Amino acid sequence: MLDYLSTLFAEPLAFFDQAIYRVAAVLIGLCCHEWAHAYAAYRCGDDTAKRMGRLSLNPLRHLDPVGTLLMFFAGFGYAKPVPVNPWNYKGDRRKCDLMVSLAGITINILLFVLFTALTAVCSAFMWYPEVVGEVGLSTVISYRYNAIWSMIGGYGLSDFGQLIERAWLVPFVRLSAYTALVNLNLAVFNLIPLPPLDGYHVFNDILFRGRIRLSERAFNIGMIVVLILAAQGILGSIISAVVYPAQDMLLMPIRLIWG
Repeated sequence: MLDYLSTLFAEPLAFFDQAIYRVAAVLIGLCCHEWAHAYAAYRCGDDTAKRMGRLSLNPLRHLDPVGTLLMFFAGFGYAKPVPVNPWNYKGDRRKCDLMVSLAGITINILLFVLFTALTAVCSAFMWYPEVVGEVGLSTVISYRYNAIWSMIGGYGLSDFGQLIERAWLVPFVRLSAYTALVNLNLAVFNLIPLPPLDGYHVFNDILFRGRIRLSERAFNIGMIVVLILAAQGILGSIISAVVYPAQDMLLMPIRLIWG
């Protein structure tokens, strides 16, 4: 987190330029994630989130003040958890809990695929045709390729301007690429089996058949632990170790299409 904040003092204009895209991408991912939880709970018979106005894509319904500030200044953040009452579920509570927990992760994976495809489409028209023809579009949209990291960081025009035919598409590529990456990170992050993350519920429901029961205090302590690990960069290292192989696997159909 300290390395992240150092950019604010070293290159303030670049920091705020990146923050605009970062916050937009995180808002898309988090709001859709929380909406998916609310929708899955509603389909399972629990209308608690709906009655509290959380069955909505409106960011104001989901944002947490501290989590929003962390998004902007620390590079990570969180939204307000969707309220759920398992006693309202119709049918097997364990299966409903698993469905609700996986809903947010599933929507993040779908958004990753969608925005990666959007990045590919925009890139197909942004670069000069000979650039795409020489290296292949699948290489252009790979997030480990310097061009996309340069786009995300806001240096695309200065680093690769001579290869770009339609500069007006750069903001769209930046936003779509950043949103794709954020959603994949959110999916992997939420699969970590620590309360209050979705991964705790998933592993509890699958491996322990929902037998582990934690108090609200335990969830609050778990949240503090998650924030500390995130601030120390430990969670970031774990997520990065998973994201790249997962990214390669999820990009495979797009590579087959685009060549």
